[in-house]
Amino acid sequence: MELLDRERCLALLQEYRVPEHIVSHSLRVAQVGVFISAYLKIVGEDLDVGLVEAGGLLHDITKMDSVHTKQDHALSAFRLLETLGYHAVADIARQHVRLDRNIRHDPIITEALLVNYADKRVKHTSIVTLSERFEDLLIRYGTTPERQGMIRKLHDEIAEIEFLIFTKLDIGPARLNDLNVLEPAARVKVEGIYG
Repeated sequence: MELLDRERCLALLQEYRVPEHIVSHSLRVAQVGVFISAYLKIVGEDLDVGLVEAGGLLHDITKMDSVHTKQDHALSAFRLLETLGYHAVADIARQHVRLDRNIRHDPIITEALLVNYADKRVKHTSIVTLSERFEDLLIRYGTTPERQGMIRKLHDEIAEIEFLIFTKLDIGPARLNDLNVLEPAARVKVEGIYG
């Protein structure tokens, strides 16, 4: 199997004709995920920063197709990446909307958790607070009271994830906003760890 580095991820996005606005969003999600995972590695978390980057880049690879087919884009991305032999990244894509586990019962930080969180902090290509992102999600997807309830519940779950992540770090969630001055495609360097 081919190495799934940044260049291969970008080639896959091009090969599967992912629209530029989704590519830009994915670049920003990867940037946020790499930034956080690099800081977590410094404090001793066992994370694969390259896997976080690949998951961030490819999590929405089938999103535009799913808009037309009405399929769950997390599942269709999982299926595609599985077919290509990228099992670990496929699993991250599958969990980028909803994690498989409840962090109250299993508070381990994984690559999937980081991509899930990073995606919730990026509105289009801008890093925003969880409140801003979920207000947008309510407007765009909260078409029924049931969907609104699900979105509010998801907000609470992601707030718990944010708390879990940042209690381990000496930076706060607002520090991610500093990345907005960079282009989404810019790679970040944290204490000698490159994304």
